[in-house]
Formats: sequence, structure tokens, C-alpha cells
Amino acid sequence: MRLQRFHVARCGLLISVAGIAISLLGVANAAPERSISAESDGAKSLHETFAVAATARIEIENVRGSVVITGWDRAEVELGGSLGGGSKLEISSASQQLKLQVVSESSSWFGGNGPKHASDLILHVPQSARLDLHVISADAKVNGLAGASLKVAGVSGKLDIDSAAADIDVTSVSGDIALSVPTAAVTTRVHIQSVSGDIGAKGLSGRIKLETVSGNLDLTDARVQELETGSVSGDARISVALLPQARLHLESMSGDIHAQLPTILSAHIDASTFSGNVGSDYGSVANKRHGPGSSLKANLGAGDAQISVQTFSGDIELRKGAHSSSK
Repeated sequence: MRLQRFHVARCGLLISVAGIAISLLGVANAAPERSISAESDGAKSLHETFAVAATARIEIENVRGSVVITGWDRAEVELGGSLGGGSKLEISSASQQLKLQVVSESSSWFGGNGPKHASDLILHVPQSARLDLHVISADAKVNGLAGASLKVAGVSGKLDIDSAAADIDVTSVSGDIALSVPTAAVTTRVHIQSVSGDIGAKGLSGRIKLETVSGNLDLTDARVQELETGSVSGDARISVALLPQARLHLESMSGDIHAQLPTILSAHIDASTFSGNVGSDYGSVANKRHGPGSSLKANLGAGDAQISVQTFSGDIELRKGAHSSSK
């Protein structure tokens, strides 16, 4: 049953993440207010400014090239960079919402392969804006945003994000994801998922969910209320402090899980592996008398936190050394 559950989870993640690409392939959109075009034989420089509300929704879509977005304290969006040859930038602008979409001048996604040349978009946006960014073969870098929500979806480009947004969703197919949160910031919910890209996250807090099929997970300096991680073959390295009544559920099919937990810990721990090994600085590990596999059940202190760790063939390591539980 456990093996079946892992396969179902993997298929669900593949379907979910593959939906990123589908969502960008020619889905009908309302007609843009205006557009900017680049000649087929050369790039076109971009110099545009849009007046928007400080909490406006900013939507950006780019296929090839890069997108760099920086938050600032002005109630306007400044667009620079360049539009690739044969590309068109479709613009829909209003006080509460700005949408910028790079498409091919000559064909739709269903009639071709999208823009042939890279477009590099450089934007300054209000730091409290809500961002929704989609890229395919483009790298994306986002920093300085602290709005109510931030959503970034990519296919093969690298996603590099430094944000204090309260609600964060980041998804990638094969590109790596790097997410960091400033020390003083408090996130309430973070969801990161990939198929084969690695996930690196630092400074998160609150409710956190990390999922990957074959990529590796690396979570450090996190303050956790709820943490859920899942992988098929990728390894997970986790270092967390626990908020009161924290809940951790860590799973992997064949990847290893290494969790660094507070030295002083009040928790109930339930860890098991079907054919891997369990190593722990907490409690006593029980090995199967016949066959592979081992498990650990430990009650520490008042048992405030609930920690569940499961693998099928991967090893589990539970070690002391993270910061003490947070208030």
C-alpha cells in the first residue's frame, strides 16, 4: 500500500507540474490594449512606465530569454530590457492589474514554436504588488517583493527568488529553484514543487510543502508550523526549528532523508523504512529481525510536536544540531 501511494503521489505531481507548460500554450486571452513589436531581424529596446496601485496584480509571461523583477517603493512599474526579434509584447494595463505577455509576431503557440529569439525583461514593480510570473525556457530572478502573494512557474529555466511575500507558490519542471526569505520576514504558506529540478529554500516559516520527483530538496533555517516533503528518488536535507505544536511529515521512495532537528526537542517521533536504514540521535532504533528495514518510535519531553518520517528504500538520519524550538 505504501509503495502504491508513492506511485500515485508521483503521478499526481507530474500531472500538476506538466500543467505549467499547457497553461502557457496558446490559451485564449482577452485582447490586449496595445502591443509592441520587434522586427524579425533584430531586438527592440524597451522603455515603458505604467502607473499602478501599490498592491496591484502584476502578470508577466515570457518564453525565451530572462525576466528580472525588483521591488521598489513607487506605485508604478518600470519596464526595460529588450524584445527579441520577431516577438511581440502584448500589454493590458489598469490601476489594479498589469499584464505583459511576450508572444510570437508571426504565429500562435498552436501554429508554431513561439518566439524564436530571446526577450530579456527587466522590471521594477511596487514591493507590495502581487506577482504572477510564467516562463518556459527563460531564467527568472525576483527580489524585494513583500506583497500578499507571489507565484512563479517555469519549465526549464532557473528560478532565483528572494521574497518576503506572505503566500508563495513556485513550480518548475526541470529548472532548479532557489528561494530565500529575509531574516525578519514571516511567510504564512509556501509551496514549492518540481519534477527533476533541485529545490533549495532558506529562511521559510509557517506552513511549508516541498515536492519533487527526482530533484534534491535542501531546506535550511526554517521555522516550521507544518512541514510536508515528498520525493521519489531525490534526497532531502532539512534543518528546522519547530514552532509550538509543529507537524512534520517527510516521505521518500528511494531517496535519503537527513533531518537536523533541535537539540532540545519536545516531540513524538515515528520513523520507518521498508528496506533502508534509520540513524537517530533520539531514542532507540529497532531493526527487523529478519530482512532489511528499521524503525524508530520515541516520545521526547511533553511530545508537543508530531514528526513522521517514512521511506521505502532510502535511508533516514535524524540528528541534533538545529536551533532550539521557536516561540
